[in-house]
Amino acid sequence: MNTRKIQHQAKGSPGKSHELWEIAHELGLVAAESTFLRKQIVEIVEQFYRIGEVKEVYEIHGGYINRSFGLVVQTDKGLKDYFLRKYKRGIAPDEIKFEHALINHCIAKGLTVAARVIANRQGRTYVKTSNSRSIFAVYEFLNGDDKYTWDNPILNDEEYISAAKLLAIFHNAARDFDPKGLQRVEARILDLLPTFSVSLQEYAQATSTSKFDRYFLDNLKHILNVINNTRFDQTETSKMPLNPIHCDYHPGNLKFENSQVVGIFDFDWSKVDLRLFDVCLALAYFCSSWEDHHDGEIRLDKCILFLKTYQEQMKRMGVMAPLNEIEIKNLPTMLAAANLYLINWIVTTYYTDPDLNDYEYLAYLKHTVRLMHWIENHVNDITQMASTTFR
Repeated sequence: MNTRKIQHQAKGSPGKSHELWEIAHELGLVAAESTFLRKQIVEIVEQFYRIGEVKEVYEIHGGYINRSFGLVVQTDKGLKDYFLRKYKRGIAPDEIKFEHALINHCIAKGLTVAARVIANRQGRTYVKTSNSRSIFAVYEFLNGDDKYTWDNPILNDEEYISAAKLLAIFHNAARDFDPKGLQRVEARILDLLPTFSVSLQEYAQATSTSKFDRYFLDNLKHILNVINNTRFDQTETSKMPLNPIHCDYHPGNLKFENSQVVGIFDFDWSKVDLRLFDVCLALAYFCSSWEDHHDGEIRLDKCILFLKTYQEQMKRMGVMAPLNEIEIKNLPTMLAAANLYLINWIVTTYYTDPDLNDYEYLAYLKHTVRLMHWIENHVNDITQMASTTFR
C-alpha cells in the first residue's frame, strides 16, 4: 500500500482529545444557534415589517456589544439591502426609543449619512417578541467601506477632515432634539467620573492570575490617582453646552468612500451630555497612536487638523457656536476624563464577560493606560494645541 498520500492522525493525550471534542461540540452549538437565529430573524422581519420577503441573512462582525446582520429582501422593485440589530440583553426599551428618536430627528435636520430606522407594522421602531428576551430593530443599509476599527485607525488627512466635519454636522442637527423624558441609563460624565474609582476597586477584588489581571492591579493605584485629580470647576462646567452626543464616535463607526465619510452608525451609546466630552472622546479615538513605539501617544498634528475642521464647520453653519473659551481651557482635563471613560469600559467589559480574549483586552488596557500617562505628562502641549484652534 502506498501510504505517502494518506493523512495520518497523530496520537494525542486524553486531555487533548477532550479539548478537541469540546471545540467540536462548541462549533456544533454555534452552528445550531446560527441556524435558529436566522430562522428567528426571518420570522420577525416577515411578521412585523412590510419590507418584503427575506432572501438572505448574514452576520456582520466587528461590534462589541450588540449583534449585527445584513438582510437581502425581495421587493416589488427587486432586491434591497437592510441592516438588522439584535440588541444586547438588559438594555432598557426607553434607551432604544431615545436612540431611534435621535437618529430620525437628526436625519430630518440634515444628517444625510445616517441610516433611518424602519418602523414596523405597529409604527414602532423595534420588536420585542413575547417568546424572546432580545430586542430587534431594522435600519436602512449604509453603503461605503468599513475601512477601520476603533483600535489603530490610520486615516488620511481627507478622512480626518471629513470625520471632523461630520461630528460638527451631527452636533448641529441634534442640538434642538427633545428627548421627551427619554435618556440613556448611563449618567453624564461629570457624575460618572467619580464612580470609576468605586467600580475599578470592586473589579480588583475579582482578579485572578491572568496577564490582564496583573497589569490592571499594577496600574490601579495610578489610575485611581488620575481619577481623583481629574476635576472640573462647577462655575466653568455650567458654561459648557449640553447637547445630544454620539458617545462612541470613532472611525470604526463610520463608512468611507473616496476619502469621504458616507455613513455613520451605532448610536446606541448616545445621550445628552457635555459637547466637549464627545469631542474629546473623538480625539482619543482618532488621534492616539497604536504603533509599537508610540502606542498611547496623541498625534497633536492630527488633533489640530480635527479640531480646526470642527470649529470651522461650526462657524460655516452659523447656527451652533464652535467650542467656546471655557471648553478650550478645559479640553486637556476632559481628554483625560474621556480616556478614563474608556479605561473603565475596558475593565468593566473584561470582568463582566467571561468569554473575552485576554490578550485583546490587555492590548486595549495597555493602550489607554499609556494614553493616560501621556496626557498627564503633556498637559501644556495639549493646552497649546487646543488654543491654536480657538479664534
